[in-house]
Amino acid sequence: MMRVTRYIYLLLVAGILTCSAQSADAQNIFGRLKDKLSGKSAENEGSSKKKGGKSAAVDPAELSLDENVMLPRVGEKQHTAVADYMGALARKLASRKLARIELTRGGEVIVATIGTDQLFAPNDTVLRDNAQEFLRPYAELLKQMGMYKMIVVCHTDDTGSENYTDRLSEARASAVYDYLLKNQLESVDLLSYALGATEPCVPNDSRENRAKNRRVEIYIVPDKLILEMAKSGKLQFRN
Repeated sequence: MMRVTRYIYLLLVAGILTCSAQSADAQNIFGRLKDKLSGKSAENEGSSKKKGGKSAAVDPAELSLDENVMLPRVGEKQHTAVADYMGALARKLASRKLARIELTRGGEVIVATIGTDQLFAPNDTVLRDNAQEFLRPYAELLKQMGMYKMIVVCHTDDTGSENYTDRLSEARASAVYDYLLKNQLESVDLLSYALGATEPCVPNDSRENRAKNRRVEIYIVPDKLILEMAKSGKLQFRN
């Protein structure tokens, strides 16, 4: 799977060191994804004309992680307002000093990275008692219906077989997903991906590096309500 490159404004490192830089080939990912999604949109438009003009909705569950991070798209005229808003939210999250907070997609999307050692005991899939301290801010954001799409991505190191690391990351992703979904409405926009050991951010050649690779990433994507507020000039961040 292609990864979303992080040209990002590193706001904070809290017990988790920065992952290694992505390759130069990945720097064109946004252009490639834009073309790909435009192709999907064209197909949907053509299909809708045959069905009386009703547009076919894209099912997020059928999209890759990178495609979901790209949607919904922000119009050029709304980009500055949305990026300013998400930047202010990123600074607020960073002030808690419990995750590495970054911005991607031109400043429109927040990525919060939490080491799984903070959330789970070794080889365990049940959240630690204090895990809610790390995850509560993201659950609170989901209560603002229509404001954010959230994507949970779980990674492991390469200790154990591929089957083991895949199952471990899936169970841990589900545990975080279930916590965030708790007490939320059914219509909340929340997705999860379990990537196992397939995407290390550094080589798994030391205990320290393996700890860096064991991580949960939470993508916070501006959703429809933010886009509507930006279009009407009403988008303001309130701390």
